[in-house]
Amino acid sequence: ITPTFGPTPTEEIELKHWTAYAPDEIIPYQAFPRPSGDNGWGIHWMPTVSQSRADVDRFIIEVKRMHIRWVVFLNHHANIGDNDYLVRQLVANNIMPVMRLYRDSVLPYEGDIGALVRHYRPMGVYYYQLYNEPNVNIENNQGAANPNNYAVTWAAAARDIISNGGLPGIFALSPGGEYNHLEFVRRTLRALEFNGDAHLLNHAWISLHNYHGTRALDDLGGFLMFRVYNEIIMEEVGRSMPIIGTEGGSYSDSEDLMTSLLVYQYTYMRNAEPYYFVFSHWLIANRVGGGGDSTWEWQALFREGYTHPVVAEFFYTTAR
Repeated sequence: ITPTFGPTPTEEIELKHWTAYAPDEIIPYQAFPRPSGDNGWGIHWMPTVSQSRADVDRFIIEVKRMHIRWVVFLNHHANIGDNDYLVRQLVANNIMPVMRLYRDSVLPYEGDIGALVRHYRPMGVYYYQLYNEPNVNIENNQGAANPNNYAVTWAAAARDIISNGGLPGIFALSPGGEYNHLEFVRRTLRALEFNGDAHLLNHAWISLHNYHGTRALDDLGGFLMFRVYNEIIMEEVGRSMPIIGTEGGSYSDSEDLMTSLLVYQYTYMRNAEPYYFVFSHWLIANRVGGGGDSTWEWQALFREGYTHPVVAEFFYTTAR
């Protein structure tokens, strides 16, 4: 079953440049920054917090050939400098960087987040994803997912991001986590309201992991998950917020099936709902980009001596 394409209607509003909104003002999703010629096509970079210049150069070329306009990459805690070269190359090639501040638990970050933003914000990094899959038990220092703890910890880091001119990302939940991701969204939003931190959402965006698998195309638990998130956000916050897919995709032993599913997902972005900015397949490369964890190798589009057919058959040949 193929869902009906087409964006939802939006009301006409007068927009300012996103940097002109004060912290107590809501930035409408229509005003959030996007790359010129945006097509909503993203990719998750590599599962490492830095890469060699040679690897950056190689895969920047691939990202450009694939017509990708957004790249999600990892930065270790609040470290400054490890990803300077990558950011410069992304921005120079009109690719919007999305920085995930990586740490393996819901605890305060090591280092100065404010200094990190002051360093990377002028370089062109506006989007900062905080934490990752906090509804998964192993990603939590207390051993179990807890939206109340997450709301407090996220808010502290988000204040530092916003006060230094950045845009903090929230959630990035695992659809298969021990704590149901939809319930985690709702409880976190209510906790932020209870704690007096809901105003931080004025400058925030939603990070989404809409893995699809090989399910039916109209399954709202897969690629179309952004629709469900938007419904919850509308109910709890009262407006749509920008949703950026920072991980997603479909994997299959059948190259043809995986290709057809990825073609569907990226083609959908031509007429996606206006609040849904980006779809990002996990991931572009692992070992050939310096990754040492074999866990992710089978999910990479580029491997040693192998490139998934979807790269040449679709990405190279299809622009927007």
